[in-house]
Parts: sequence; structure tokens; C-alpha cells
Amino acid sequence: MIIMNTRMQEEYLKIKDMDNTFDFTGKLSVINPTIYKVQDGIFMKIDDREKESEETLDYYDYDELSEFEWSQSEFLIDSYFEGITYEQSLRLAFDIVELWGYKLHAQFPDEEFHIIISVSTIDDTDEKIVMLRYYTYRGEESFHYKLDSLDRYQNSAIMVNVVEADEEYYDDDDEEDDDDIDI
Repeated sequence: MIIMNTRMQEEYLKIKDMDNTFDFTGKLSVINPTIYKVQDGIFMKIDDREKESEETLDYYDYDELSEFEWSQSEFLIDSYFEGITYEQSLRLAFDIVELWGYKLHAQFPDEEFHIIISVSTIDDTDEKIVMLRYYTYRGEESFHYKLDSLDRYQNSAIMVNVVEADEEYYDDDDEEDDDDIDI
């Protein structure tokens, strides 16, 4: 499920029909990252970033992990890809978000993920930067974007790809739980 604020809808209309076969150079690990789990946190290994450690995650409660994932997952498109325009960067970001969604869902079908594209301008210029982030949705009590009020982010164009958990997984868990009940 894709949710966009009004500003992102306007940006998307500019690039939706753009061909995505343009030439550029960059780090393919952004497109196809290694995804790994440490304790309850899910992370991406891109390029030369260090993997998260067990010791680091010991400092975070379960409800705080979404915010930690979000803070650790900042990917500026123009830091990883060269020779592309802003419009091409945004087009590429939409493709990457889709690929990340498939990969996260394939590896962790029991988890819900929110993968975000944000576009903001650099202070005092018209230059736009395209940023990707993600986090595991851990319920209303933990960090998350309020999907029904993305328009309150007036300084950025925001898109959230909600990668939902498989319902079958939860149905199977419920059945297993019922089998474990002794009456």
C-alpha cells in the first residue's frame, strides 16, 4: 500500500511516465542490500556500512527499535548514485522502495515494514535531495509515521510504502496457540 502526502503526489506526477532505463553509476548494494536481523531489529547492509551489533541493540527496548532502524537507515540517493538528475533520482527511489519491499517481505513475511521516500530542499537553494528510510512497524506505541496525516509534513514530500505482514502467518500462529491451551 502506497501513501503519499500532497507534495509527493505533485512530485510523482512529474516523474510517473519517466522511462527508468537511464544511464548512471552507483552502488548496486543500495538496490539489492543484504538484509539481516540482530535480536528483534532488522537492518540493511549497504556498501561499507558497519553491521549493527548485539551490544548496540542491548540499549533499546522493543518499542524503541523502529526509531533506531529509521535513524540508522538514512540513504541519500545522490550519495550512492552519480550522473542522474533530481527527477531520475526520484524515479530510481520509487523503484528501490518497491524492490526493498519485496525483499523485506520475502525474508520477514511476519513483519510489517514502512519504507519512506522523502524529498526536501537544501536550505536557501532550490536543490532537492531524495532520501530513503525504513523501519519495522511495531504498533501504535512505537515510533511511526502517522499515515493518515502525512500532509502535516509541509516542508517535505513524503511517500510511505507499507509492506504488510502476511495474514496467513498470524492465522497459523493463532491455530498453534489454540493447540497449546490445556483445558
